[in-house]
Formats: sequence, structure tokens, C-alpha cells
Amino acid sequence: MREIVASELERIGDERLEMVTITAVKVDGSLEHADVFYSAMSAEEDGRAEEVAEALDELRWPIQKLVNREVSTRKTPQIQFKPDLVLSSALRIEEILRSMSDSGEFDASETDAEHSGDSASPEE
Repeated sequence: MREIVASELERIGDERLEMVTITAVKVDGSLEHADVFYSAMSAEEDGRAEEVAEALDELRWPIQKLVNREVSTRKTPQIQFKPDLVLSSALRIEEILRSMSDSGEFDASETDAEHSGDSASPEE
């Protein structure tokens, strides 16, 4: 299903969706709903996240029709687009850690050294 949606978005070629990636699809057990997660990092940086969400909402029904034709199950889940926040959250955490390291509040090498000494050798 992820490949079907991603291919269709690429085929449509809407310029608002440039650099948008379909990262995952989560289908509920009853096959009634499917959350289609997308990443739009460059759009977020440019302040166009709302524009991307609007474009995906506009294209939801045409994509739904394609999914209905392409997926061979008795029931086809209704798709809903949701932003994938995992990557942006990870990048934000990395940015915070880097700024703490630069300011001397956090030293990753000290943490690594502490963890490497946690496992005692059998000879001790």
C-alpha cells in the first residue's frame, strides 16, 4: 500500500508535494482505516507544511480510488494522511544534544566511557 500511494503521488507530480516521502502505512486490524505517514522535511523548513497537508487532503480521494483498485483484499481501508514526526523529532534531539555538547553542558564521550566500563570481565 505504501508503494502504491508513493508511486501515485510521484505520478501526479503536484509541485506542492516535491520532496514528500511516504514513510509508512499503518492499517488497523479490521481493515477499515489506514494511516499513511509522510515526511516533508524541506517543506517544514520552508514553512510550507500546511500547504503539503492541504495538497494531500485534496488528493486523498483520487488516491483512495487507486488503492481500492490495486489492493486485493475483501475490504479496502480508508486512508488518512498524517505527518511522520519521528525524523523531525530525532533531528531536534540531535540538535539539542549538539548544542549542549558545544556549550560544555553535555559530553558524549564521558557517557560512552561510563557505559563501556559497565560490563565487568569474568576474571574480576
